[in-house]
This record gives sequence, structure tokens and C-alpha cells, in this order.
Amino acid sequence: MNANPYAPPVAELDSTEPTRAAFFVVGTSKFALMMVSTFGLYVTYWLYKNWKLYRAATGNKVIPIARALLGVFFMYSLFTSIDRRLRASGRDYCWYPRLLAISVIMAAAASMGLMWLPDVHISFALSLLILLLQVCSFLRVQEAINFLESDVAGKANSTLTFANGVWFTFGLCCWGVSILVFYALL
Repeated sequence: MNANPYAPPVAELDSTEPTRAAFFVVGTSKFALMMVSTFGLYVTYWLYKNWKLYRAATGNKVIPIARALLGVFFMYSLFTSIDRRLRASGRDYCWYPRLLAISVIMAAAASMGLMWLPDVHISFALSLLILLLQVCSFLRVQEAINFLESDVAGKANSTLTFANGVWFTFGLCCWGVSILVFYALL
């Protein structure tokens, strides 16, 4: 206790309380599996979790559900926010966030353009190629998040939960239906 009652308060700098995670840690294998099995719908949940944690950690007034549903419009902002936190941590990580954001945005635009292709076979093949590009891009972002949050392997969230299993099953059903439709159009 301070002997002088008129002395200004002094902050305790030796806090052992861990800092709050600013972004969503996920194991890369789980992330890729969930993204592919759900046709990329997992990204909406992933965006929501990232924006929610970012809001809690920074106090910035963002609306996570809006930024998740309109994800393509906020992708660049999310990736650069991750990069700013990485730079502020003083650790070096080479991952090209602006290029990744542009590739994800362009892939989203390209996937929307596929519906105008007259040949379903080419459209289906190109959509698989776009999904592969998106998975690779998002995996690189997830690796940066895991590095930032000091969980490079993503062990804190690497096992599948019951909810993941439900989404995985739903996604496999969608994959089955799309493959059946694809072969029916042959």
C-alpha cells in the first residue's frame, strides 16, 4: 500500500492475465476439411468468429454478423487488421495479406460469373478450381492468425465437434446431390 494518500494511482504492469485472442484459431486440417465439405459456407462462420473476437479485443464498433454475411466487402479490412496486429506484436510473418484479399475477392466474383456459363460441365470444373484457390488462400490467412495468437498448429481448435460433424454431414449431402446432378446432365 502506498504511504501517500495523495499519490496518483500506479498501474500494475506484472499482470499474469493472458491477453484476449483477437482472431479465431483453427487447426489448418480442420479448417480445410470444413471449408471443402461445406462448399465454402464455413467461411461465413469463420468470418463471424473473427469479427466477434476482434470487436471484443479492440472495442471497435463492428457488427460481426453483417461483416460475415457481406464477407467479400470486408475481407480486405479483416486481412489488413490481422496484418496490423502482427506488425504491432513485433514478430515477422511473411504472408501478403493484400494479395490474399484480392485473390479471395476475385475468386468470389469469378464464382458468381460461373452461373452465366452455358456449359454445366465447364462451370462445375471451374467451380472446383475456384474452391481450391479459395481454400489455399484462406489457409494462408489462418496460418497467419494461428501464428499471431501463438498457436501455430491451431491445437486449441483442431478437433471436430458435434456441430462440426453436423455441418460436415450436411456438406457431404450437398456434395452428393451436386455430383448426382452433374452426372445426370452428362
